[in-house]
Amino acid sequence: MMFPLLSTGVMSSIFFGVNGNVMRLIQDYRSNRTENDDVDIRFCCDSVNVNNKYWHFDVFFAACVSGFSYTLINIPIEVVKTMLQASTSSINNNANKRSMITTKPMKLMIKLYKTNGIRSLYRGGTLLMLRDVPSMGVYMLTYEHLCSTLKKSLHTGNLMEIKIDPMPKYIQIISGGVAGVVSWILVLPFDVIKSKIIADSLTEPLYKGAYDCVKKTYKSSGTAGFFRGFWLVCIRAFPVNCISFFVYETLLEKCVIK
Repeated sequence: MMFPLLSTGVMSSIFFGVNGNVMRLIQDYRSNRTENDDVDIRFCCDSVNVNNKYWHFDVFFAACVSGFSYTLINIPIEVVKTMLQASTSSINNNANKRSMITTKPMKLMIKLYKTNGIRSLYRGGTLLMLRDVPSMGVYMLTYEHLCSTLKKSLHTGNLMEIKIDPMPKYIQIISGGVAGVVSWILVLPFDVIKSKIIADSLTEPLYKGAYDCVKKTYKSSGTAGFFRGFWLVCIRAFPVNCISFFVYETLLEKCVIK
């Protein structure tokens, strides 16, 4: 229980930290601080004179870069977490695989490393990159765009008032929840295949690779096999990301650099 709880907090910090700094670097590149005070805007609706031509691309790109950093560190954590979860599920009925599983995350990491070196800790890494890097871009882009759209549509003042007024918390909460659901819907098939490959036996693997796993999954379950747990994922994603963005934005307000 503590392993996923602690790792999630650390990885979220890495993602949001890298994302904020990359976005700031992009704004510095596109603007001159001495001539444009819009360089530190958070949302496109916060400015009346910034050139928004590349704004949404910048948001997407910054999130993809942070998603890459996040995933690179998260792959071993995801491997261990998936195998720990598989140890108590019905899929884990193979004696070789059962002998590999331990309830201690660090012991499992050591066993995996001894079995096949660093490669065993990065099983399914390509799928995780395909899952997380673009989905993180969609995640932040959906959040930013929805926040800006809702603020503009619900605000009755002029553009300058929209810029000055802070983003309402309820808009951030709703937008965060929707962004989480959208990003998970897009990557659920990747997540299903990733979980099967990571949980597969190291000594007697059922799947030869990602493509083989896709073929066998489709053959056994059809299209529905790639969206296993769809509603559970949606029900979980909305409140989790509502809270995540609420906490993130609240803490960010306390740490604004003047």
